[in-house]
Amino acid sequence: MATEFSIYEDKQVFFKHALDESTEGLFFEFHTHEICELILLKSGGVSAIIGERTYKLKKNDLIIFRPGVPHRLRFDNNSAYERYNILFNEKKMANQIYSTFPDELDLVSFSGNNYVISLFEKLDYYCEKFDGQNLKILVRNLIEEIVFNISLCPTESFEGRIVSAPPIVSSAVEYINEHYTEPITVDDIARSLCITKSHLHHLFVDSMQISPKKYVNMKRLSKARSLIRMGERPSAVYLSCGFNDYATFFRNYTRTFGSLPSEKNYTARPDIMS
Repeated sequence: MATEFSIYEDKQVFFKHALDESTEGLFFEFHTHEICELILLKSGGVSAIIGERTYKLKKNDLIIFRPGVPHRLRFDNNSAYERYNILFNEKKMANQIYSTFPDELDLVSFSGNNYVISLFEKLDYYCEKFDGQNLKILVRNLIEEIVFNISLCPTESFEGRIVSAPPIVSSAVEYINEHYTEPITVDDIARSLCITKSHLHHLFVDSMQISPKKYVNMKRLSKARSLIRMGERPSAVYLSCGFNDYATFFRNYTRTFGSLPSEKNYTARPDIMS
């Protein structure tokens, strides 16, 4: 049973504080967003998977899912899952400070930082007390203040809480990240690692719960949608994102996003929310 304590949405921001009494049967596939996603965990046996890295989360941990980076949450038990979930267009809000985040900054612990925790609690309070333009201003200002506070946090390794993928899978992800905008195939990836295609598929699915082909496709489509939203023509984008022909690109795009490549309606609400 899910309970929503508070929720807010406009074109640049999506915020929700929610609780699932049990996560039994709850599963999130790998996905990407065009915008930044922040999750502050309040309770639950949860791991955050970003690419080939898996982080074991604790109460008051904040995980950062960056635009275009494949990620998902994994539930390690069926306990109650409570979280604050924020998605925001980092190009429109706090852009300068967000751009200073180190590339390796995925996880921040706010345990003991009552000031930052109170900012999330204020989001609940303002969603209850205000609406309209006043609520819009308050929510956006609070989210920007949270982002600025993230920038003050020292980068920690969290090595004890990182579960790395097998070396071959990590190498495959690295190869994909470097070449996904090219017309590479799973055969190309396997060949670069000197293993068979079937062996790569088995290792990838076992570790990532997604096939290498789908992973590559997800990266390409995310990049294509980002370029289209920036004003590029769909017919000019598909080749630069690794697709061989427009028909294949069009079919995959519409199936994945449920809209035509030419449709540019933007919302901060994610296609899949963790």
